[in-house]
Amino acid sequence: MTRPPRTRAEILEDAAAERRVHGALLGYQPLRMKPVHFATSFLLALTGKYFRLEYLNKASVPKAAPKDSRTIQDEYPSDRLYPILIDLGRIDQSVDIDAFRTLRAHLNAAYNNDGSALAAAFRPYSTFGADYSAPSARYISNSSKNHGYSGSFVVRIFEASLEGRAALETIGRILDLAPPPLAALGTPLLDDDDQDWLDPYSEQFGEIENERAAGIAAMMTDCTQAIGRLAINLERRQSSYALRYMVLGLCCWLFSYLMRQASDHPLLLIDALQGSNPRIRAQSRATYARSLDFFSSSYERARHSGQTSPVAESDWNVFAGSAEARQILDDHFRDIGVRIGIVQPRSGAAKHKHVELQADTLRVLALSLLEEDQVLTMTDFAERLRATWSLIVGAGVDDGDVLRGGRFGPLDRDDDLRPNASAFQALLIRLGLAVEPSDGLTLVAINAEELI
Repeated sequence: MTRPPRTRAEILEDAAAERRVHGALLGYQPLRMKPVHFATSFLLALTGKYFRLEYLNKASVPKAAPKDSRTIQDEYPSDRLYPILIDLGRIDQSVDIDAFRTLRAHLNAAYNNDGSALAAAFRPYSTFGADYSAPSARYISNSSKNHGYSGSFVVRIFEASLEGRAALETIGRILDLAPPPLAALGTPLLDDDDQDWLDPYSEQFGEIENERAAGIAAMMTDCTQAIGRLAINLERRQSSYALRYMVLGLCCWLFSYLMRQASDHPLLLIDALQGSNPRIRAQSRATYARSLDFFSSSYERARHSGQTSPVAESDWNVFAGSAEARQILDDHFRDIGVRIGIVQPRSGAAKHKHVELQADTLRVLALSLLEEDQVLTMTDFAERLRATWSLIVGAGVDDGDVLRGGRFGPLDRDDDLRPNASAFQALLIRLGLAVEPSDGLTLVAINAEELI
């Protein structure tokens, strides 16, 4: 006998049950999330403000033809939007319609540089989410739904510690800095007035108990301190990429939280040799695969440990009986690692992934570990990278022992780890984060060539 189709009410109740499980065991709902989604959630929670951004949305999502030619409600096609913006004074009459079409392509490239985060959000269209690659807080809308309130969760954990609150204050000052040149392109299309945003986190997941928030904050103390250091460095340097780097750093914090939720001693081996050493590549893949597996099974361990918020039996049964709900844990962990430039390759078709830092990711992590004018040896820097961000490269004194202790190997010190560390060192030098003043001595610093 076949089971009758579920009603809409049953579908919604199952979704609510799964959400409650995520809230109790993780603190937010893991989704197929990109950094731009997290940025929207975090900045909404931090500022409590948003902008409607109707004309920015319409201009940044080019459409050649209306959804329905019988109605005039669709203002997305250029020949309909162009006269509206002229009448409103949002664009000058000297801009002809062909130039306007070109401008729209540039707007889409600038504020949809994640490729699929921005969609038409106003009548006659609807979308699951619309997130802008925001160069400033004026580009934050309330149309995002892909973040699972991850940003709200991070803000709550930061508020639970002194170092977290200090980091949030510095991030707030970064938002007050003069916006970068990229912000100027869309300025004529922005709203003049913001609107208050009421965080529905508690309605979705319930309040995070103070004891639980303090426990997570304590577990993440070193990473939170690193984010505070990153924020101070970005504020002082006033880089055009300050907000982007800040979001990238916060996503690294979130990725570390996922690993620490799953394991007391997470470890990821960086393949700085980019596959030229098969043993390094194999063990880099192994460290990632183990971290993924630990996170995928972390809910079961957390539920039975009694150390997290209790989960109702009925809610757990709904979650445990859904292959899709369980698969989202794998997808979420994989998506974050790939999108923040720690896990490679980016292709979803690649079955085996390894750890390899993109240049901007390494730059952000370095800014999170180094004080102004501080100079570290390569060994000391590598040990800090491992201690704070669980990333090992083979340059630390005990790196070989740590890998063996984690049952990774076999890796030879001379044939595997040292060449890998040398390749990592060369990347730091290319990025201007290290110099080699003499043979065998590498010094790491912010703006290394200027300091050393």
